[in-house]
Amino acid sequence: MWSSKISRTSFTTLDIYRRITRGVTNLAKSRQASTSDIHLFKVGEKYHGFEAKRIASIPELKTTALYLLHEKTKAQYLHLYRNDSNNVFSVNLRTTPMNSTGLPHILEHTVLCGSEIFPVRDPFFKMLNRSLATFMNAMTGPDYTMYPFSTLNYTDYLNLQKVYLDAVFRPQLKELDFMQEGWRLENVDPNDVNSDIIIKGIVYNEMKGVFASNDSILGQKLQNLILPSHTYGVISGGDPQEIPNLTWNDLKNFHKQHYHPSNSRLFSYGNFPLLPSLEYIDKEYLSKYAYSPPTHTVVPKEKRWEAAKREHIKCRYDVLGAPFEKQNTISISVLASDTTDAYQTLVVDFLTNLLIKGPNAPFYQSMIEPNISGGFTASTGFDNQPRDGMVTIGLQSVKKEDFDKVISIFEQTVDKVIEKGFEPHHIEMVLHSYELSLAHESSNYGLGLLFGISTAWNHTENIIEHLQSRKWIDRLKQDIKTNPNFLQDNVRKIFKDNQHKLILTMSADKDFEAELAKAENQLIKQKTKGLSSKDKKVIHEKALELQKQQMEPTRTELLPTLLIDDISSDVEKVDMEKVSLNNVPTQINKVNSNGIVYFKAMLNTNYLSPDQQMLLPLFCFTISKLGTDKLNYKEFDSLINRKTGGLTLNSHIGESLYSLHTYQPSLLLSSYALERNVESMWDIWNQLFTMRGLKDVDRFKMLVELYMSNLSNGITESGHVYAMQAASSLVSGTAYQVELLSGLQHISYMKSLVSTSNYKAILKEILNIAEILFDKKKMRVALNLTPDNQTDIIRTYENFIGTLPQATVPHLQSEDTYIVGDVWSPTEAVNCQHHVLNLPVNYCSKAVLTVPFTHADYAKLKILSRLLSSKYLHPELREKQGAYGGGARVLSDGVFTFFSYRDPRNLDTLDVFDNTYNWLRSEIDKITPQDIFEAKLGVFQSVDTPIPPSSKGNEEFLKGLTTDIKQRYRAELLSVGKNDLTEVAEKYLGPANMLQTGKVVLGPKTEQMDVSKRKDEMWTVVESNL
Repeated sequence: MWSSKISRTSFTTLDIYRRITRGVTNLAKSRQASTSDIHLFKVGEKYHGFEAKRIASIPELKTTALYLLHEKTKAQYLHLYRNDSNNVFSVNLRTTPMNSTGLPHILEHTVLCGSEIFPVRDPFFKMLNRSLATFMNAMTGPDYTMYPFSTLNYTDYLNLQKVYLDAVFRPQLKELDFMQEGWRLENVDPNDVNSDIIIKGIVYNEMKGVFASNDSILGQKLQNLILPSHTYGVISGGDPQEIPNLTWNDLKNFHKQHYHPSNSRLFSYGNFPLLPSLEYIDKEYLSKYAYSPPTHTVVPKEKRWEAAKREHIKCRYDVLGAPFEKQNTISISVLASDTTDAYQTLVVDFLTNLLIKGPNAPFYQSMIEPNISGGFTASTGFDNQPRDGMVTIGLQSVKKEDFDKVISIFEQTVDKVIEKGFEPHHIEMVLHSYELSLAHESSNYGLGLLFGISTAWNHTENIIEHLQSRKWIDRLKQDIKTNPNFLQDNVRKIFKDNQHKLILTMSADKDFEAELAKAENQLIKQKTKGLSSKDKKVIHEKALELQKQQMEPTRTELLPTLLIDDISSDVEKVDMEKVSLNNVPTQINKVNSNGIVYFKAMLNTNYLSPDQQMLLPLFCFTISKLGTDKLNYKEFDSLINRKTGGLTLNSHIGESLYSLHTYQPSLLLSSYALERNVESMWDIWNQLFTMRGLKDVDRFKMLVELYMSNLSNGITESGHVYAMQAASSLVSGTAYQVELLSGLQHISYMKSLVSTSNYKAILKEILNIAEILFDKKKMRVALNLTPDNQTDIIRTYENFIGTLPQATVPHLQSEDTYIVGDVWSPTEAVNCQHHVLNLPVNYCSKAVLTVPFTHADYAKLKILSRLLSSKYLHPELREKQGAYGGGARVLSDGVFTFFSYRDPRNLDTLDVFDNTYNWLRSEIDKITPQDIFEAKLGVFQSVDTPIPPSSKGNEEFLKGLTTDIKQRYRAELLSVGKNDLTEVAEKYLGPANMLQTGKVVLGPKTEQMDVSKRKDEMWTVVESNL
């Protein structure tokens, strides 16, 4: 996959599977005690061809860092020992393309299509089902390519390490794989040599989808223009107009130049032994290479400009976005620091947070509060991915005539900060956020460390310095203390005196998509002009050859795999206590929380009217940003961020585990704080619960416009999620409620509501919701904390609960009452929707109503969904059709959904979904016990995802998934056999259940979308013209 410069994290098709198939979480049997050999290493000693260069303890990370250098090739190796059983390994390479053909990106895809030891078609995806990996990925950035994975199982770790190393250093790089993954000319009908020729390819189509996002267009152009002289001046992921200029030989040469051990950085993390890995890596790979200085991949520092520059670009008109006249964006960017300098990087990051974080930040006050925009752009902030880090301040949804006004505001704000500095409370707030982030642990801590250092490590060997956060934070505090003008001096240096500044403006063009389509057609004409009959025959034969390869059985037996014994039959038990404190049901989860107290509360929203329920997402976004009866919104925000990790409010639909169409609507509150600040956290929630006065309507209007500005931004990145939600809502009462609160219907509702401009009335209703919901009788709570200090924390919690308001009238429902939503009855035709969006790709989904979580068939459907994803849908949708991703899932609401992602097809994809039952019937005799076991491994990857301390006990608190229910479900998954799969496929995916389905396509109106001949379907076309 490709990571654009504006991304803070990277995801691929593999992660799409991860994100949408998360289930209940248990401990894998393979979670092993520490076997680390870190104590054996000494600086200056040699270990299997590697010399230990530096060892450093990093207490704030509970980590020991070991930096080694391979003697022969000078390959760098960083090992981070931490007593964490979720171990990580990665091969990183510095890849510096000098054109926009997508060389490193297509190479990243192609090396994973088979290697010397594992000559298997698509071993990367095949290993997804032969492993219990908690993460598998590959990604290409502006100047790097990385191949990371993580797992709890040592055997799995060694298996994946072998596959990854062989893929990176000894790939097959076959021409047919290049054609499949990169680009190719192919007949529209592969069986008709006389049919039109078009351009196909997975990466080609992926990048068309990437640049359907205006955020991606802006972020990419920003990088290209401000760093034009070297590799950052091109698109590493590939420009769809340039990708077809890439040749197979170019690909092979790039691999030879960039995938050499001397240009590599190897990384490992966790508590597995290191010496066996060093021995294997040296013996099998590095010892076979001679040193080759990687000078050709070095990225020079950008020569600084003598004067600022200004550019303007066009982008896609978003039919779901702001009014056309406000679909404009402006960004002001400066080159700020050398990202190899750990301290200066921290200083710039700190300054950026001071300038933009929250309503007390200068740029927030001068640019957001006047309500001249829809808020900051996605690229706003400090980007330290390139060799030269940059800071961007950008505004979206701006009128063109306000561009110069924004520039003037930027300059005035910088001058004001230089003159007056920052408020002490604001400085304290940002410093607190750094301290809290060091204590807060994520579910994949090692990956977080890897991603955090990879861009700097790409350009320096002194990478351990970048991990020593405490040292640099202490130095920053000291510099601020000893030099009262330290921060202002740096603001002047970076934002005032710095001439390497780019002002980039962007405006929507209603003809943008048409122009792209025209350019693609011209490119095809250029590529096909002058082709002889012989040339066309060669193209046709190559396509048939690729088609044949895609149809051939895969020799998966050549790949390593885990065994059934590697899956635990037991569920992890959380040390949990359930009590009633001050008449509030409270679940206390006793965990190693590293000095943090995590608070969650569920408030039953059954009491809201239907109209109030629709407003709940807006309520969640605005209510904590309006201030309280004691503090204005700036003071309240400052208090929140000085004492906690922030307040989060979300609408939550808890589906019944026992019945279809049945759910409990709730408001979910959450926050966390260091133990010393826990009483302040209770006081903050108390202030929010007891607020009653009418708030500033202008402030509320500004917040609503911020909310609206970001509402449709996720469609291009997560269109498959919107498609699945919409399709599910056609068959499930529970899913319909989710769609109303977070799907396309919510966007339409909000646009209609805001069009009335009656903000005072909307605010009044928001405050009415607060008065109804902020009632301790409607609340139940979960606390995650360290047992050592439990008594004192619970005492403060009880005092807090005692101060909360409670209703004086009888309740209509109890806290555990579920609502039965609308139940759909089969009609004479399948209910289908086409949501017309001006995108270059489609997102397709089919939803089938099945059974709730506790039904005996649910586990069978879970295994079936994984089997279909890997054996049928992935080959059909990704390999043959060129969609970036596709698969199937079943969730505990009982809806079985198919999906495709960044798909060049639409109705053809729905036909693939419809053919699932026939495919399974025809292939069932070929399905082996190993295939079913691999599907189980794939399911248990999500079931056994590591749970961070903050989330332990969540399944029971949010869903009612007790240990007994999870244990039974686990046993049911392990017992699924072939007959079970045929049985549930017949029952739920067969013709008898055809009318219990819904279908949705998100995408453009094209000739392909001719539904006139689809007689068994009832189509509704939803034109997004609001």
